[in-house]
Amino acid sequence: MIEKQITDTFKTAFYKIIDDTISSDKPDYNWIVQLYTEIRDRLVKYLKKNSKTYNQVMESFDIVLFEQMIKNDVFDSESMLKLVNNTFEWILRLQAPIRDEYTNEAKKRVLESPGDKIVSIFIKEVNICLDLLDEDFKNLK
Repeated sequence: MIEKQITDTFKTAFYKIIDDTISSDKPDYNWIVQLYTEIRDRLVKYLKKNSKTYNQVMESFDIVLFEQMIKNDVFDSESMLKLVNNTFEWILRLQAPIRDEYTNEAKKRVLESPGDKIVSIFIKEVNICLDLLDEDFKNLK
């Protein structure tokens, strides 16, 4: 019980820090790039390195382009929509079909979120979906 409270408090603070980072005068873009990279890395960790699917995921998460776009302030709502669609598309491809409804609802929550909260909600929802993917892969063993 106490462990869940600590975890929930930590997560709430974490997403608040993301919101604060995004809305600050000098956002920590390196941290945002790191979080995006971690999402990609979590997606590929169960794929055979250099397999067709592994390479497709790596190509579709162009970290260098993402970094350049946010650092040069050209990452707009259309770019965010593409990022959201791409990420959830890969989760849907890799997860068990039983999780599809939850994942589609998570994507909907991201797309319906206020603009100033979309990044933190995106990171939160994607990580929940990836936690479920991790759980399913562990259960396969």
